[in-house]
Amino acid sequence: MSSGRFSKAAIRAATQLTNSPRLYHSLTHLPPSPYTATQIRIFNSALNHVPDHGFVKDSLVLGCRDQGYLDSTHAVFHNGVFDLIQYHLYNERTRLASLKEVIDLEENSPHDKARRYCIERLKANQPFIERWPEALAVMGLPSNISSSVKELAELSDEIWYLSGDKSSDFDWYTRRASLSAVYSTTELYMTQDNSPDFNNTWQFLDRQLANVANLKTTLGSTSTWVAFTGMASLNLLKSQLARG
Repeated sequence: MSSGRFSKAAIRAATQLTNSPRLYHSLTHLPPSPYTATQIRIFNSALNHVPDHGFVKDSLVLGCRDQGYLDSTHAVFHNGVFDLIQYHLYNERTRLASLKEVIDLEENSPHDKARRYCIERLKANQPFIERWPEALAVMGLPSNISSSVKELAELSDEIWYLSGDKSSDFDWYTRRASLSAVYSTTELYMTQDNSPDFNNTWQFLDRQLANVANLKTTLGSTSTWVAFTGMASLNLLKSQLARG
């Protein structure tokens, strides 16, 4: 599929990627979780069912049931399974801060630290890797793509912040936009990787990090993400219609 068809979408996405302000500046004063204790229990239980059932309503229903609630309780999540996906994305992004002390000791440059954070974040998808294309399909739906791109921007900002990046002005924006593109394309690659311990994915990540040089590369990569999620959404819709 030609990336030219998605140039406007890519530009809008890149604009969002470079306009996400940091909402906090201290690792010792992290923002409170936006989720209630009940939501956290339900979501954690639902994620346990994703490997068998996928990122679908059934997983949410089973998560509610596990916690002693009626199956119909899943209806309180107005965005359906996207709320479950967003919980996973938020939870794993904020978890990265707990790794800072170790990564600071084991890695030297901001580049090496950013690479390590990318790997650690991607590893969090491993329990659901066979189901992750379903998550990407949901994230790529028109009603969800704005929130999905915003979360990607926040992940990139978090990684560079934890890595000690001191870039300023335009470099600040291009670094974050570029890392967002690198992460998203590596995430896509990982869904097709059958190599031991995802070694091919880490090599792909290294190549992407080495190749990123300007915003043009970023726009092309972001376009690839938009194209993939668009096709994944279409295929998911077709499969749902077929089951109906």
